[in-house]
Formats: sequence, C-alpha cells, structure tokens
Amino acid sequence: MARDAIGRSLATGDDRAVMIAWEKFLSGDGMPHDAVRRMIEDSWRRCLEQGVNPIRVAAPLAVDGDGLRSLQHRHSDLIEAAKPVMAQAREFLAESGTMMILTDPTGVILWVEGDPGAKDNGQGIQLVPGALWDEAVSGTNAIGTALASGQPVQICAAEHFCEGIKHWTCSASVVRDPYDAQILGALDISGLSGSHNTHCLALALACAGRIETRLAALEMEKRARLLDVTLTRAKRWGDNGLVIFDRRGRLVRANENAGLFLDSLGLDLATWRNIGIDGLVDGVSDRRHPLPEWMQNDWLEPVIDHEERLGTILAIPLSRRWTSMAAVSQPKPEGRPLADPIDGIVGNSSALAKVKSRARQLARIHVPVLLLGPTGAGKEVFAQALHRAGPKASAPFVPLNCGSMTRDLLASELFGYVEGAFTGARRGGMAGKFEAADGGTLFLDEIGEMPLDLQAHFLRVLEEGEVYRLGENKARKVQVRVLAATNRDLRAEVAAGNFRMDLYYRLAVTVLRLPALAEHKDDIPLLIRHFVDQTARSYGVPAKYPTAEVMDVLMGYPWPGNVRELRNVIEGMVLLAEEDILTSDDLPPEFVAPAVSSASGALVDAPPPAEKSGRLADSERQAIIAAIRAENGNFTRAATRLGIAKSTLYEKMKRYGIDRLSAGGGTATV
Repeated sequence: MARDAIGRSLATGDDRAVMIAWEKFLSGDGMPHDAVRRMIEDSWRRCLEQGVNPIRVAAPLAVDGDGLRSLQHRHSDLIEAAKPVMAQAREFLAESGTMMILTDPTGVILWVEGDPGAKDNGQGIQLVPGALWDEAVSGTNAIGTALASGQPVQICAAEHFCEGIKHWTCSASVVRDPYDAQILGALDISGLSGSHNTHCLALALACAGRIETRLAALEMEKRARLLDVTLTRAKRWGDNGLVIFDRRGRLVRANENAGLFLDSLGLDLATWRNIGIDGLVDGVSDRRHPLPEWMQNDWLEPVIDHEERLGTILAIPLSRRWTSMAAVSQPKPEGRPLADPIDGIVGNSSALAKVKSRARQLARIHVPVLLLGPTGAGKEVFAQALHRAGPKASAPFVPLNCGSMTRDLLASELFGYVEGAFTGARRGGMAGKFEAADGGTLFLDEIGEMPLDLQAHFLRVLEEGEVYRLGENKARKVQVRVLAATNRDLRAEVAAGNFRMDLYYRLAVTVLRLPALAEHKDDIPLLIRHFVDQTARSYGVPAKYPTAEVMDVLMGYPWPGNVRELRNVIEGMVLLAEEDILTSDDLPPEFVAPAVSSASGALVDAPPPAEKSGRLADSERQAIIAAIRAENGNFTRAATRLGIAKSTLYEKMKRYGIDRLSAGGGTATV
C-alpha cells in the first residue's frame, strides 16, 4: 500500500502529525520536537538500527503445521492458563470488534480469541498463530514493543513502524513467570483503529495478571505433586542425599544429607542453582549444559507421574567417607555449650521427638528453614534452638515480627536507613536487622504478613547477599541465615497473589512443621512443671504445683493458644494462688463450663467438655466465649488471655459463629 494511501486512511489530527513525523524520520530530516511519544521514538530508532523494512505490510510466518504444534506444546502451561481468561473476554471483544492474542517470549503468536470479523481482518497482516511479531522483525507494535521494554504498551495507528499495520491499534502487556518474573510471553488486544478503545490496555493488563495468578496456582499444584510423588518413593533412595528440582531445573528442596555432602566439598546451597539441570534430556546432560565434575549422570532420575514429567531428583549416594568428611568439616565454635540445645526443648512425646530429630539435622546445615505451625506452638523456641545448635551459635540471633509493624516501619527495621532518609529519621541513621544479624541468624516471625512490595526487596537481599539502607545507594554485604515462621498456608497465599512464589520456594528449601499442643498432650505435665519452676525463678515466689484434679482439667482442655496459652495460664495461677498448691479455685474462668447467652437472651448450659462430647471444636468454642466474657468483650485482652493473636481470635470467632451477642461480652472493644 502506498504511503499517501495509508495517510488518507488515517484519522486527521494527531495521526496525520505522527505520519508526517514518521516520513521525516525515515528520510533522515529529523522529527519535529515532541511529534511522537518518547517510547515510540525509541522504538522507531531500534527498528531503524535493526534494519526493519518500513514498507512491510504483514508479519512473517515463523512456524506452521507440526512446528506450530510443537511450539504450542512447549508453552502448554501458558496456553492452558490463558485460555479461560481469554474466553471470559469474548463478550468485550465481540462488542468492540477486537481480538485477543497470546504470544511466546519471542513474539510468535500461540493462540487467538475474539471477534470473527477482527480475526478475518487480522489475517491480512498475519495476526494468526505462528506469525512473528518481534519488534526487530515486524517493527513497532504492541506485542514486540511490550516484549522489548517489559512494560504495558499501547500503539495507536500511525505510531506503528511498518506502513501496512498503521490502520491497526493494539495494546499489550507482558506475562511473567510468577516464580522468577521472567517474561513468558505477551497478551495483546488488537483491532482496526476505529474499533479499538481506551479500555483495551486496562483489559490486557488485568487479563495478563489473571493469567499469572493461574500460572502460580498451576505451579503450586505441580510442585505439590512432585513432592508427593518423591515422598511416596523415598524408601528406594534410603539415606542418600536427595535434591529435588522442578521440570525447569529449579531447586525445590534438599534434604539434610545432601547438605552434608555439599559441606564435605566446601560448597553451599547456591551451587544447586547453577548445575545445568534445566539442560537435561531424559536425565542425561547435553554438551551445552555439562554437569559439574563431582556429579554423575546415574545420580539423576526424572520424576514422572501419569506420563507427565514433573521434575528431576538427584540422589547422591552417601558413603561413609563422605559422611565422615562432612562431620570433620563442621566448625566447632569456641565457647559452644556441650549440651544439645534441641534437647533443651521441653517434651519427649513421639510427635515432638520427630520434630526435634529433624531440627537437630537442620541445625548443622546453613540453609533457610521455614517453621510452620499454629500460633503459640513454639516456633521462636525452635528457631533459637536451631541457631544455638548450629556451627555459628556464637553469632547474633536477631528476631523480628513482621506482623506487628506498618509497612514503612518494617522496611526501616529490616534494611535500616541513613540520616535524613525520612522525617524523624535518627541522627546518624540506623542499621537494619539484616546488618545486625550479619554472620548469624535472622528470625522472621509471621513472614506471611510481609507486604508484597517488601517481599521483592527481601528476596534480593537473600539472593545477592547485599542490603541497601533506605535513602542510600551503597550496597552492604551481609551473610545471614534466615529462619522464617508462619501459621498461614503460604501455598494458598501464593495462589491468591498475596505472597511471591520465588520467595516462598527460597524460604521453603527445608521445612519444619511444629505440632499443636493438642497433638502432643503427653508433654503437658512436663511443660507445667517447667513453667511453674520458670515462674518461681523469674518472680522469686514459691513453686506451686497443681493437684491431680486440676491436672485432669488441664489435660482435658483443648489449648487453642497451644504452648503459649499453657505458659500464660500456669504463670497466672502460680502468681495468684493463695495456697501452697494449685487448686480448682485458681483456674481461670474459661476452665469452668460457662453459661452462654442464647439469641433470646436466656441463659443456657454450655456443651460438655471436649473429652466428654468427643468434639474438640465445642471445647475450643467455649474457651473463646469464656475468655471474651471474662474480659467484658475486650477482644485484645481476650486474645492475650488465650495466648493467641487478635487476628487468630477473629478467625476462630468467624469459624465458630461467635459474635458479641453469643459471647455475652457486652459492648465489644478492641
């Protein structure tokens, strides 16, 4: 199509001015100042430097037939995540006379959805599966320019570089891998200039975000299957060191024996991220991705489930020689106590013994540990024990609760700040917790509460070992072991877009799950004696122990606040008891079956205790109601009485259908 014909087909005004600027740009006469957007000018210059033909009328067809089917198979996860999202946009596409296009990261179209008329028109410029819309080939266009810049882009009519495309307007956003933010492709909405409207870019951006959310859920499901499959087959590998990689060669999990082997070689966990697993073909390394000298091909095995490859497992045969080398290589810091700090954790039930055994193994390996368990289960106690039992016990142990601060306060606490970074900043600035924990351990409780934007900065420090104070451009090197704890389901948080997938898997290389107190009630007598003695020493009062009757009540209570609640109850009883022993008169109100207000206001008998009714939930519900009643409806004090967070109290109230009226607490306060 001739240039002047193109010009006549364009709208007057801005399009005509852009067309004149394009012609001057190609002729070398220079463009008028501010004739086009800076982004468009930059793209045109790239096109000129790369030799793009400005009179091209359509994109080239890169693949078709079997080649296209092979490409679609390679990007099947992206396509499957995008199909439902694109289908839900059909009504908008039909009304606006536009089409939605999904591409791979090179700009090759994988899938098309939309108005039949727009799709027919699109064939004229090769808006079809298999066509290549890379900016370096097809000039300035939303797909190629979005991929080149990594940003959402709208290209209007004459802003296209190639004249055959100038009667189209398109909007595109990149789709990123939720794990590592790599660009997986682009999602574009295109239409003839008269049909395309200003809402198209917003829709493309929103749909790209929904595709990323679906990809995150898909990745979580595949990784869960990968772990389930490997765990069910774990016996076949015995005591070997096991390292699990996903289907893209990314580290998922390593056991303690693998860590011991690394230690024997003087390596660390970062080694697993650069060993060429992503280049394996049927478990064998190719020449472009050679494995390290210490690794053998027969240690590698694909993990396949229902004819789908989920990942790769590296099984390192641990000989006695390697094990002994690892033991010798463990540094023994001066002044380290002979007693095992893990043994110092009170409790010897079978459930707790398993957790302590795993903690003892993890303490020797300098890798992140994610501690999971309900509120009050003792996550910080285990974190301190992991630090003290490790090779760097004499180094700092720095705790920080991510759920008790505002976003800005948490940022300054984590990273520190320089003088003048913000109003009220301390003179001389302040070192953050990363710097305070340098060489030792940083324990982050309630990691699931960390704001999403801070997670990106936090991850960068973990990956690069460098921290930037707020208001400063100078990187400070830090070497910190991170122990993180949460009572949230982080997998669900990742799927919901509230927690970064890459950060989750960076923290969850090793996981320690702590049981609720209800799962190891055999430890309650030991814990009670421990807390009685601890209270007596701390406050200088006589040690007072419960009678057999009181012990039965304490053993039968569900302990929704877990060990923390038990500690608070025993401490209060010891301090307030008037006799030399703890009797039923010293029990808090929630341990006596309360009367509960019905909806009509009449008093009704509470359900029997959990051990009699067979329902733990009934007893927990009554404990919550009793605590709220005892504190006259003050939820903050009720949560403290129960030994749980206020947010946890709200969740449990919602779960059990407890409101202010049913709790009988008068006017609720926080």
